Amino acid sequence: MKILVTGASSLPGYRVVLAALRQGHEVVALHFSHDVPVEHERLRKIKLDITDAVRLQDLVLKERPEAVVHAAALGDVDECERNRELAWRVNVASTAVLAQAAEVVNSFVLYLSTDYVFDGERGMYSEREPPYPVNYYGLTKLMGEVAVQARCSRWSIVRASSIYGLGPGRVNFAKFLVEKLSKGERVKALVDQYTSPSHAALLAEAVVEILERRMAGIFHVVGERMSRYEFALKVAEVLGFDKSLISPAKMEEFKWFAKRPRDSSLAFEETRSKISCDFYSTEKALETLKAEFVSSYQQP
Repeated sequence: MKILVTGASSLPGYRVVLAALRQGHEVVALHFSHDVPVEHERLRKIKLDITDAVRLQDLVLKERPEAVVHAAALGDVDECERNRELAWRVNVASTAVLAQAAEVVNSFVLYLSTDYVFDGERGMYSEREPPYPVNYYGLTKLMGEVAVQARCSRWSIVRASSIYGLGPGRVNFAKFLVEKLSKGERVKALVDQYTSPSHAALLAEAVVEILERRMAGIFHVVGERMSRYEFALKVAEVLGFDKSLISPAKMEEFKWFAKRPRDSSLAFEETRSKISCDFYSTEKALETLKAEFVSSYQQP
C-alpha cells in the first residue's frame, strides 16, 4: 500500500513512517522544518509547506496514495492561542485541502487528533462523547476532525494524549524528563493534571493496523489515566533515575498563556475491542521507552 504521511519529521509521524515500512508499505513522507531521519528504498521524502494549498493539492493528485496519515499540526498550545491565524491555516485549512484532494483520488484518510478536543472537567471521555475544547489548539483540532468527516467518504480519526517517546520533533514530557533526570537535575510534575499518555511507537502500530484494515470511525489510542507526576515517577523508575529529583506541583503554579484541561484522559474500551495491537499497556509502553533510551543514550 502507498501511504502519504504528513508531519513525518514529528515524533508520531516519524514512528508511523517506521511502522509502515516494517509492514512492507511504500511511504511518501512530507516534512518541512526538519528532515525525516531515516532512509529506505520504499521511502520518498518531500519537503513541502502544507499551508501551500496549491502544492499540497497537486502533490496528492500526482501521488494518488491509497492512504493518507495526517500527522502535521501546530501542536504548541500557547503558540496556537497567540497566533490564531497561523494555527487555523496549519490545523484546519490545510486539513480541508488535504481531505478534499484525498477524496478525489479515493484515498483512505486517517487524521491524528488529540484529547484536547475535550474540556477536561471530568475525564475518561469515550469515543462517542461530544467534544468541547477550552483552548484554541483544541478548537482547531476539532475543526480538523470536522473537515475530514465532511470531505471524505473513507476516514478515521485517531485521538492521542500526551504523545511521548524518544526521537525527532519537539520536546515531549518523557524526553524532557530523560534530558533533565539523566543530568541529575530536579523537575516539577503536576499532581492535579491527568492525561492518558500515548507512546508514539505503539500509537504508530495502531495507526498502521487501522489503515490496513480500513477501519472507519473515531478511535482513542491512549494509555492508562494518570497524573503527570505519576507518569514522571514511572519513567524514572523504569529508566533507573533518582525519583527524589521529581517534585510534585500544581497547575496554579504554571502561568500558561492558554487554558489547559485539568483531566483530558480518554476511555479506550471501544477502541481496544476493535484493534488487536496492545497500544494501551503502560508496562509495554515503558519497556519500549526503555529500549529507545538504551539505543539513544547508551550507545558505546
